[in-house]
Amino acid sequence: MFAKLRQLLKESVIYGLGTIAARAVNFLLLPYYSHLMTTEEYGIYALFMLLVAFLQPVYIHGMDIAYLRYSADANRGEQKKHLGSMLVHSLITGGAITIALFLFAPAVSRLFVSDAGALGEQLTRIAAIIILVDTLGAHIYNWLRINNRAAAFSTIRTMNVAVNIGLNILFVGVFGWGVLGAFWAFLGASTAVLIALAVLAWRDITLGWSWPMVKEWMIFGLPNLPSQLFMIAIEFSDRKWIELYMGLDDAGIYSAGYRVAMLMSMIAQAFRYAWQPFFLKTAKDADAKPLFARVLTYYILFTGWIWIFCAFFLPTLLKIPIPGIGENGQPGHLINAAYWAGFQIVPIVMLAHVFNGIYANLMVGVYLEKKTKIIPVAIGAAAVVNIAGNGLLIPIYGYMAAAWLTVVSYVVMTVILFSYIRRKYHVPYEWSRIIRIAATVGAFYGIAQPFDGIGGMWLRIGILLFLPLLWWYYILNDEERDGVTRRLG
Repeated sequence: MFAKLRQLLKESVIYGLGTIAARAVNFLLLPYYSHLMTTEEYGIYALFMLLVAFLQPVYIHGMDIAYLRYSADANRGEQKKHLGSMLVHSLITGGAITIALFLFAPAVSRLFVSDAGALGEQLTRIAAIIILVDTLGAHIYNWLRINNRAAAFSTIRTMNVAVNIGLNILFVGVFGWGVLGAFWAFLGASTAVLIALAVLAWRDITLGWSWPMVKEWMIFGLPNLPSQLFMIAIEFSDRKWIELYMGLDDAGIYSAGYRVAMLMSMIAQAFRYAWQPFFLKTAKDADAKPLFARVLTYYILFTGWIWIFCAFFLPTLLKIPIPGIGENGQPGHLINAAYWAGFQIVPIVMLAHVFNGIYANLMVGVYLEKKTKIIPVAIGAAAVVNIAGNGLLIPIYGYMAAAWLTVVSYVVMTVILFSYIRRKYHVPYEWSRIIRIAATVGAFYGIAQPFDGIGGMWLRIGILLFLPLLWWYYILNDEERDGVTRRLG
């Protein structure tokens, strides 16, 4: 079991580097944007990123999942045809959607930002090209995953970061193009990535298009489209509600806080990338179910420590004065103080993404038993709770309601999925250990809350150092402690 867990950890780390690198673009650029964009401008940026997020699943329409499903066990010749067909299919369908977005850009723009005007039309058209380019790239990324080329996957993801940051410095910082410059940089980086992926994969692409194959794949993949759109609603619709009720300034402040909290989303996504191929390969092993249960325990153990560390220190670290980034060379803050109000949502949104990873773990039974019909039900119910709740509660409680509703939505998804699949594919999850991990994290977080200043800081540091020691005796069993001791020795 431990050898398999080490393999999952290794792949999670490698995929994690690439995933964190890709998602870190917006995380790393947030300090830059916060000093070069007003909160209103950043609100426009965030809402048009919602356009990208919403339309990306439409462009892909579940074909990525179908490609993984049907190509994972195919021989090399079939894989070449599969990849070529995916790229041709995406050019046909994605090209049609892109043309439609160009033609109807004014109307589409108003759906996402009420009064963005000509800027909104430009952003809509650039976004349409970005999504098409990213869709083509997504299939080649999946080809890398199928062929266990995690290092190449992460290298190109990291290249995306470097190009994106460089172009942002040029377009936003030097040229002063603001939000428009940020989207041009996004497009430039996506294009560079697609070229790199195409160079890497061109020997394994046989261009063609087979309607019987595409039809079969669409039958498998299309049912996932509503789920993906529901998920986007859970992740992003709160920005639109905030803009409608509170204005672009608050949408920008909330989006900045949410962006900081995406650190946990990066971890959950890295786990997801490694987890799906892992459980498909190990599902027939004799110890598969206990292994899957152990993975969830370790995931919660790891993310529990990361969550409490970030809840204690991340907002504080972002407020530390740094020499030379303020006006006239004076010390300034990593994130402009205009955005600090949004930091209060960071622990809440990070908690939501811990549940996102738990949900991903529970998907094992859904895929192995082919019970994917529950996915749109679970995510759809969560989306209804999220959208309706935001509409009702944001006018009363502001964007804190949006943050907590994100947690509630992921909990709803997780509970529905678990309640359904546990009767179809029973995994002996280690609930006693999971509850103890959650209880210790919650208790120590609560203990630290009343204390501020230097004393409170030292208390938090002490808690972070004490937690692993507590878990060593309170959570891990003898076999695990022996295994760790042997490897460290």
